[in-house]
Amino acid sequence: MPSILQPMRHAALIALLAATLTGCASVAPTSAIAPASQRHGSTLPAAAELGLSTGTPSRHWWHALQDERLNTLVSTAMQHNQDRLAAVAAVRQARALAGLAERDALPQGSLSAQAQAQRPSLAEVDPYRQGLDRPPSQRLATIAQMVSWEIDLFGRVGTASAVAQRQADAAAATAHSAEALLQAEVVRHYVLLRLYQHDLARWQEERDTLRQRYTVVQARERAGLADARETWAAQGQWAQSQAALAQTQAALHGTRAALAVLVGRAPTTQGSVQDAAWEALLAPDTTATGPALPAVPAATGIVQPSDLLARRPDVARADAQLRAALGETVLADRAHLPRLSLNLTAGLNAPFGALGKSSAVRYAAGPALQWDWLDAGRIRARAAAAKAGDEVAWHQFEHTVLQALADSESALRNWGAAHSAWQQAQQAEAAAASAAQYAQSRAHAGLEPPTEALQQQAQWLQARRSAIAQQADALQAYAQVQLALAAWQPDAQNAAGEPAAPMARAAP
Repeated sequence: MPSILQPMRHAALIALLAATLTGCASVAPTSAIAPASQRHGSTLPAAAELGLSTGTPSRHWWHALQDERLNTLVSTAMQHNQDRLAAVAAVRQARALAGLAERDALPQGSLSAQAQAQRPSLAEVDPYRQGLDRPPSQRLATIAQMVSWEIDLFGRVGTASAVAQRQADAAAATAHSAEALLQAEVVRHYVLLRLYQHDLARWQEERDTLRQRYTVVQARERAGLADARETWAAQGQWAQSQAALAQTQAALHGTRAALAVLVGRAPTTQGSVQDAAWEALLAPDTTATGPALPAVPAATGIVQPSDLLARRPDVARADAQLRAALGETVLADRAHLPRLSLNLTAGLNAPFGALGKSSAVRYAAGPALQWDWLDAGRIRARAAAAKAGDEVAWHQFEHTVLQALADSESALRNWGAAHSAWQQAQQAEAAAASAAQYAQSRAHAGLEPPTEALQQQAQWLQARRSAIAQQADALQAYAQVQLALAAWQPDAQNAAGEPAAPMARAAP
């Protein structure tokens, strides 16, 4: 008998070696961002028109606004914003799942112990009623150790690990996007807060001016020097200023609440030390000209990144999802291939008190092959679905790339237009101030009625509000440019503040 088993054992080993050598390697698809950059080009025409330099944008781009309270708000939001913390936790979850998928290629062992008293029934012992005696009950103890190791012949385990890594990359890109949006939202709401504070002060001045003008026009009408229509027009302007003042107050409170939510605090809490510090951050910065807005950065402070698509979080997420879909397609194509595992079981099985005897030892070792040859078309349907999902991911990636380029181009052009409009609004404000001073001097000399001087004063206040509004638009356009050009990208860390995870390697 041994002479017969020996050739069979050799043949089995040769077959196993041949199957191992002819197996498929795991697949980890490469990134599609670099080919997309070459295919579509990442040089923006608006960047050339604005004369922007090429390089690496600053990670802390909001520092260019030169507002320490804004810097504090952004730092606080990065620590306590709930959406960002949830995204960071999702990254840790995805990485843990990726580590779980990677460990599927390692052996798995289990230890079991069992004690039982058993006695078969008479129907089991004598099913044909031959008069056999029913054996007595027996008490058995079993201790077993099992080790199983699946041989990744066709790279399915490695490919599944690569897919899980790409899903972790997608989660990290989502967290990066949450960080970028959070920074831009804090800047946007902070600018709106300062704008509404300034508008509130200007509307109060304009309301008082229009009220004074309405009183003067009423007196002139009673003296027969003005028409009733002038009185009605002056009353209408005064009423409109009161309505605008109420709307500005409501918008101011809404912006304060939005900022509170962004930094992870309830907008309804009051009375604590933290609330005093919070109120100090949001208090208006009163200067000689009223509450000030952050400074508008110069156009030279905007830098076009040379790797624009690689820095965009939406493109990185679409690329990771595309690579994961490619891996899923590979897994579906290899689902019909067999599975080979090496199993080892060793243990003791004997009545109570006899486990130490050599006769209680039991073991089993050898390979196990499983091949699902009948699936009623399920594997083919899975492959078709995976292929369609691959096409969906590809088109979504292409759309994301095109949209990223369009967003960056439009953001740069919007910044250029907003910056120019702000400069023109400053000139209009200076002209309105000169006209108000000239009208005031003529009214003091008796060359014009005082109503004209008050009207010019109100127009100057309107020009000031318009200039501040254009400044706020320029600041928000600057934030949108930084968001579009992906200045948020960390240098060598991910959203969780940990070193970047290494790329999955293909099995040899």
